[in-house]
Amino acid sequence: MIKSLILTTSFLLGFAAHATEGRVFLETSSTQIKTASEFYVDVMVKDLPEVYGVQLSVTYDPKTLTLIDQDPKATGAQLEHGNFLDKKRLYTLRNQATAEANAVQYIVSQVAPAESASGDGRLARLYFSAPTNATNTDISIKRVEFGTRHGEKHIYQTNTPLNLSFDAQFSQQEKPTPEMPDWLAVLSALLPVSIIAMLFWRKMKSRGRSEQSA
Repeated sequence: MIKSLILTTSFLLGFAAHATEGRVFLETSSTQIKTASEFYVDVMVKDLPEVYGVQLSVTYDPKTLTLIDQDPKATGAQLEHGNFLDKKRLYTLRNQATAEANAVQYIVSQVAPAESASGDGRLARLYFSAPTNATNTDISIKRVEFGTRHGEKHIYQTNTPLNLSFDAQFSQQEKPTPEMPDWLAVLSALLPVSIIAMLFWRKMKSRGRSEQSA
């Protein structure tokens, strides 16, 4: 726990620099949402340099949207961790939105022995519900700062909001595809290789028998 707090404090107090690599943005399968339905919005990253933690603030209109809590055991409404950072080695300093707020605050840091994260991925996922009288609204990333293992900060400017429109005639958004467990992903990658190796072995065995018959 002490190590986690030290890493997180270092991340928050690190030297700030505007990021020149990569970008952070909001994404959803469709911006046309069926009224009185549930839907999700992802916070995505692309081409990021090596980072170890993040401080994120996503704003929305609580009169139009209700953030669906992903952790009923914790205080306030929680968003869902993404797959960009190592969820198994993640210390959460804050993950909360309240009914009075117009933003959800998300501050997390990886802890050792987690490796730095880089490249592309989903940083977080937010689930919302909208009332029957919703027409349109914006969701925006108000603030996003990444910290490195060495206390440096990468600050990203994300001024383009995600505009959503609502209508009873729109189709219901499909639920996101469940993430594949690590062991299953490895197995799926090895399976084609195993099949090819088995076919090759059978072919060579069959050829050996043919040569012996001759």
